[in-house]
Amino acid sequence: MIAAALSRAAERAVPMVPGALDAPLGEIVGTAAYLAAPRARAAVVANLAVIAGATGGRRVDARRVFVWQVRNYVETFRLARLDRDQLLSMVEIEGWTDLMAAIARGNGVVLASAHLGPVVLCGQILAARGLDVSVLVEPKSGEFGRVIDRLRSSLGLRTVETTAPQRIVRALRQGGVVGVLADRAITGVGERVSLFGREALLPSAHIALALRTGAAVIPGFALREGDRLVAYAEPELVLARTGDHQADLREGMRRWAAALEAWIARAPEQWSVFERVWSR
Repeated sequence: MIAAALSRAAERAVPMVPGALDAPLGEIVGTAAYLAAPRARAAVVANLAVIAGATGGRRVDARRVFVWQVRNYVETFRLARLDRDQLLSMVEIEGWTDLMAAIARGNGVVLASAHLGPVVLCGQILAARGLDVSVLVEPKSGEFGRVIDRLRSSLGLRTVETTAPQRIVRALRQGGVVGVLADRAITGVGERVSLFGREALLPSAHIALALRTGAAVIPGFALREGDRLVAYAEPELVLARTGDHQADLREGMRRWAAALEAWIARAPEQWSVFERVWSR
């Protein structure tokens, strides 16, 4: 009950916070979350160590992941008070022509993304530009998750729970866009693929949907680049369709993992996954 009340209070209060306070708020609340969540902190440290070891890059301060995630939540809570024009002015888009070319074919598009950067806010840009967009989400048991899903829907996105796959298939067959966050296999269902040189379990629903329906798969990612919020759409992920479903699924997942790895490597401190991706 207390958590529910706090979530509703945040939904009302956070949009009133001046944008100039976003950075200090992120530092204070993010640091507090980092200190108060030892299990999540250990998972983030372990994930960043794998990335640094594979790329030869510097070790990222795990606290930054918590700070950036608080910034993401603050911006998400503001969605209910934004109109279309405000959103369009906030987010820059790269690769729009690739996305539109895939949509124009009429077979639907699976927009595969990750918990990277301000993905919830940037995802809204699709509906703001008039596209028919559904987002696949996990069923929520807590009030905080339900608030986030309600905010996602405020500018026209439809949220569809993973328990209703027929609605997603129908949306694709009608030529719509379906957004899927495909970097965290919470349910334990997916495919094991190489990610940063080590085997990881990643969700495979986005590839399976595309193979089943004939939809295109477009990797799409969001990054915070200084003061810029940028939504990127990559060229279509070419899938093998040999008739051997399992082989085609594995190959599609291999190609997806390569794209995912490249984008995480660009900004590992913005990858807000708080569970261990790789086993010990």
